[in-house]
Amino acid sequence: MVIAAPSEAQPRRLPALAVGRSHPAIVALGISFVVVLAVGLIQGPRPFYADAQGYWELASSFTDTGHFSLLNYGDPLRGYSLPLAIYVLKLFTNGTFESESDAATLFNIVLFSLIGAVLTPRLAEIAWPQRRWGLLPRLALTVLLLVFWSGDLSYPLTDFPGLTMALVALVAISRSDRLGWMLLAGIAAGLAINLRPAYLPLIPMLFVIVALNWLDQRGSDHASSLRRALCVSLLIAGLVLASLPQSLSEHRYFGTWDPIPGSRSAPGSTQTLTEEVLTKGMSAQRWDSFERPAGVANAIAYPDPAGKRLLEQQPEQKIKTWTQYFGLIVSHPTIMIPMLVRRLVNGLDTRYSTIYVEHSPDGGLIWLRVGGWALVFLALVRLLWPAARRRLGHARWRYPLALTFCCLSPIASAIEARYMLPVVLLSYVLTLAPGWPNPIGPAEAGWRRFRVVGLLALAALVFGVVLWHMLSAVHSYTVYPA
Repeated sequence: MVIAAPSEAQPRRLPALAVGRSHPAIVALGISFVVVLAVGLIQGPRPFYADAQGYWELASSFTDTGHFSLLNYGDPLRGYSLPLAIYVLKLFTNGTFESESDAATLFNIVLFSLIGAVLTPRLAEIAWPQRRWGLLPRLALTVLLLVFWSGDLSYPLTDFPGLTMALVALVAISRSDRLGWMLLAGIAAGLAINLRPAYLPLIPMLFVIVALNWLDQRGSDHASSLRRALCVSLLIAGLVLASLPQSLSEHRYFGTWDPIPGSRSAPGSTQTLTEEVLTKGMSAQRWDSFERPAGVANAIAYPDPAGKRLLEQQPEQKIKTWTQYFGLIVSHPTIMIPMLVRRLVNGLDTRYSTIYVEHSPDGGLIWLRVGGWALVFLALVRLLWPAARRRLGHARWRYPLALTFCCLSPIASAIEARYMLPVVLLSYVLTLAPGWPNPIGPAEAGWRRFRVVGLLALAALVFGVVLWHMLSAVHSYTVYPA
C-alpha cells in the first residue's frame, strides 16, 4: 500500500481576518460603531448649549399648527434639515433630558462611524485610485476623529451632518454616468448647503467634476449624450428637491425664494448673517464657545488689533458684503493677507476636543495641539515630498479640492476649529493613506542614507518655530457673554 506524503501545511486564515480583507468597509463600520458608541456612553448626557439647544427646540416648529408640515418651519438663519432630523429623533424619545441627549449622541455616533469607516476612505480611493484602504487605516481614521472631536458627539449641531452630506455628494458624483447616483449627489449637496451654507462652493465644483470625468472618457466607451443630459438634469433636480422646503418657507414667511439660510437679515434686524460674520471676523482671529455648567453662554474671543483698526476705518465700522471685503484685500493686502493666514492657522489649531469648552479657557490641551499640528505637517510632507506624492499614484485632485473649497469663506470669519473640518479630514487622509516611502536610503549610501531624514527633521523644526511665533501672539483672550 502506498502512503501519500503529507502535503505542506497551508497557513489558515482566521474567518474574521478574511472577511476584513474582502469587505473592509463593512467590518470597519461595525467595529467603528461599537468603539464610538462606547466613547459616547462613557461621556454620558451633556446639556445642550447655545446653537445646540436652538436646533433642538426648532424641531418643534414643524408641528406649530397642530399637525406636521414642512411649511411650518420659518427660522430666518438656520436651515430646515437638522431640525427635521431632530424631529425624527424626538419620535424615539420620552421627553426626558437623558433620552434626548442619548438620541442626539446616537445620531452623531452613526455619522462618525460612516465618515471614518466608509465615506472618507471611499473618497480617498476615488481621488487616489491606486491606493486601496484596508481595515486598519479605516479604523485609524475613526480613532483620530474620536481623539480630536469626541466632545462633539453629545451635541446636535450641523458640522458633522454637513460634512457627511458633502462626502456623500462627492462619492456619488464620481459615478457621473449613473442616473440614481447623480440624483443622490444633488440631494446630498443640497442638504449640505442647507446645513452649512459655507459649503456653497461645493455646488459649482460638482459640475466641474462631472465635466472632467466626462473629459477623461474621451476615446473610450461612454454614455450617450441623451443619458448624460438626463444625468445633469437629475443632479439639478436633486439640488432643487433638497432646497425646495427652504425656498417655500422663505417665500411663505419672508417673501423671497432664496434657498440659502441666513442670506438676509432676520426680522427686526438690519444685519445679515454675512455682515455679522465678516464684521466679527475683522476684529477676532479666533472664537471658541465657553459654556459654564449652569448653562450661561459665553465666548472666548482672541482679538486681532490690525483687523480691528482697519474695521474702524470702514463706514459704520461694518463689512456688509463680500464685494467690500474683497475690496479691502485689494486695497490693503499687507494687512488683509496676513490676517487671513492668521485665521487659517487658528482654524487648524485644535485646542479642544469639543465645540463647547466647559472648564477654564486655559489655551487648550497641549498634547492635542501638538498632535493636530503633527498630522498637518505629515500631510504637507505627503504633498510636497516628491517620493511620497508619487507613491500615492495617479491623483484626481478635483475631489480633495472640492472638499477644501468648503473652507474658503469661513477663513474670513472669527474662525472656529470646526469650520476647518474638511481640511482637517484631508490631513488625516494624507497621513494615513498607504504607500509611504522609506525615508532611510540603502546601506551602501553611507551617511547619505539619512539625508532625507535630516531634511524632514529640519523642515519639522522650521514648521514648529513658525507656528510657535504665530500662535504665541494669540495668547490674550476675552471671555464675555455671547
